[in-house]
Amino acid sequence: MVQRLQQFAVYGMIIESNKILLVQKSQGPFKGLWDLPGGKIEFGEAPETTLIREILEETGLEIQDQSYVKSDSFVANYTDEHMGKVTLHLVGFIFKVKLKDIKSLLPKPDDADLICTKWCDLQEIEMNQLTPFLQELLMDNNVY
Repeated sequence: MVQRLQQFAVYGMIIESNKILLVQKSQGPFKGLWDLPGGKIEFGEAPETTLIREILEETGLEIQDQSYVKSDSFVANYTDEHMGKVTLHLVGFIFKVKLKDIKSLLPKPDDADLICTKWCDLQEIEMNQLTPFLQELLMDNNVY
């Protein structure tokens, strides 16, 4: 039997000096791929609150300002080690983010969702290494 899940998440597009901040996923349908920092909206939480919390947890960086860019959705089929076969409908809200200050990345050490974080030059990104959300976002030249 296939488990059907629906998740709502926020993502922060952080671009500084022609570099974009990316996180590498350690589980789920996008395991091993690079994505924007962000995460699942918890029950009763506003998307902007989730964005602030997730950016801080995943990178150690604080947000100065954010502006809504767009929303998108994606359906992915994958096998989870605990749930078995899963069909995930992911709805993502994407924000442009300005940081309070740029400092060293300090990802939360017990974050089970991430392998690592890094700044990546926009001209050197390998599209096949990115999540579908991020691929589509970067192909839309109007977003950054």
